[in-house]
Amino acid sequence: MPPPQHPEPAAPRFDACDLPRDGRDYADVVELQTRRMRLRRFGFRHALDLLQLGREERVTRTLLDDPVATLDDAMGLVVWANTLYRTRPGLGLWHAGDRNGRFLGLFSLTPSGGADDCAIGVRLLPSAWGRGYAIEGGAALCTHAFTTVGLPLLIAQCAPHNRSVPPLLLRLGFEETDGGMQFGNPARRFRLQQAEWRGLGPRRGRASSLVEELRFKAEGGPGRGTPDR
Repeated sequence: MPPPQHPEPAAPRFDACDLPRDGRDYADVVELQTRRMRLRRFGFRHALDLLQLGREERVTRTLLDDPVATLDDAMGLVVWANTLYRTRPGLGLWHAGDRNGRFLGLFSLTPSGGADDCAIGVRLLPSAWGRGYAIEGGAALCTHAFTTVGLPLLIAQCAPHNRSVPPLLLRLGFEETDGGMQFGNPARRFRLQQAEWRGLGPRRGRASSLVEELRFKAEGGPGRGTPDR
């Protein structure tokens, strides 16, 4: 019987020239703070947090792109994020922690599509769902994007079956546009102009939520059940 064949390990998506020159981790920088969170730049010390988020099925089932599935994926994402901090100041991925340093998830502001298009995003661990962290961090990122970075426009995208993101975006002032494809998957799309940013809007009432629910069901989507992230 021939010996079992083991697949070659996947090559890392970065090389030595991408790494910190002093051989240490990237600097620990707190870039944004909200009432309850600190948003830090990612370093290799956060790789296991990214892996935890990427292996949480309740998070990954609503993603448009591939999850962080291996430690190499996590390390590569850290390198990519730090390249973005350097080449596009003000943009990036942020490690979200509460006031006690507990990992909650990540927030993102990244280039998307056209030269001037930047997308806002959030992924939180289920333990952080339903506690207002997504809207708190989203509002902070909108202010950062429009006031600090000076972006003219923000876009956002989510899977058609994602029930938690659209109400969050509408409360931030985004408007839904024509859908499209992202990473080969159907996506709902939203946009917010700098001139239309008015800060955090009021929480949507039950009636508004039911209207959204009925519209979604009429389009063939699943019922309510995904927690607010």
